[in-house]
Amino acid sequence: MATRKSNSRTANGELIKKLVEGIDIAMLTTVGSGGYLVSRPLSTQSVSFDGERIWFFTESDTPKVDEIRRNAKVNLAYASASKNTYVSLVGDALIRRDRSRIDQFWKPTMKTFFPKGKTDPNLVLIEVAVRSAEYWDGPGSMIGKALSFIAATITGNDDLLAENRIIDMTTGRSRKPPSNDTSPRKTAAAKRKAAQPLTRSASATRTSSQPLSRSGAIKTRSSGAGAQRIRASKPVAPRAKRTSRS
Repeated sequence: MATRKSNSRTANGELIKKLVEGIDIAMLTTVGSGGYLVSRPLSTQSVSFDGERIWFFTESDTPKVDEIRRNAKVNLAYASASKNTYVSLVGDALIRRDRSRIDQFWKPTMKTFFPKGKTDPNLVLIEVAVRSAEYWDGPGSMIGKALSFIAATITGNDDLLAENRIIDMTTGRSRKPPSNDTSPRKTAAAKRKAAQPLTRSASATRTSSQPLSRSGAIKTRSSGAGAQRIRASKPVAPRAKRTSRS
């Protein structure tokens, strides 16, 4: 059982790694001041992903570092219109000053972003332990997109447009999002709910087509013991006071 779980985690990690590979920019979202979400782009030239953790180079005096220290929960979003691939990663971030990791991930091209080089004391790593991933992956070419759209239109199966799944990176389990669940039981339940007629509340207010009777009750169209009568408030004119002539 443990071996199967490990194999599943490895396979899913490789899948996500392949999907994000070659995407130039990732959007890192943190929780900013006042609880509002803040996103900023990070270059994938300074990123490495091993299937469980992902690292980014940054400088320690940036606002995102302070935000991560206050709240470690982050999101990473990757989008490639040309590949028709979109990935959202959820995880916990940590600021690391591990010199051995910096040496491991450093590339000469990174000096464009960090002119002082890898020995800069202000240089740190953002380590994100990925908890879950959701991805949308469809046909990359224009012909493939067109054929998938035609097939989806004919069959009514939106899954042909793109594969959309959520992966729990800690357990290796993969599932469809709730909104995309097209299992026979879910589909049948949705059809039954849609077929149910809309009913009016018994306590609905009187409409202009319901006249009042002399007794002040609303006349109903139904008859019998089950017919409901809603009493309406009828204003009563005040009696004139009799004044004594003396």
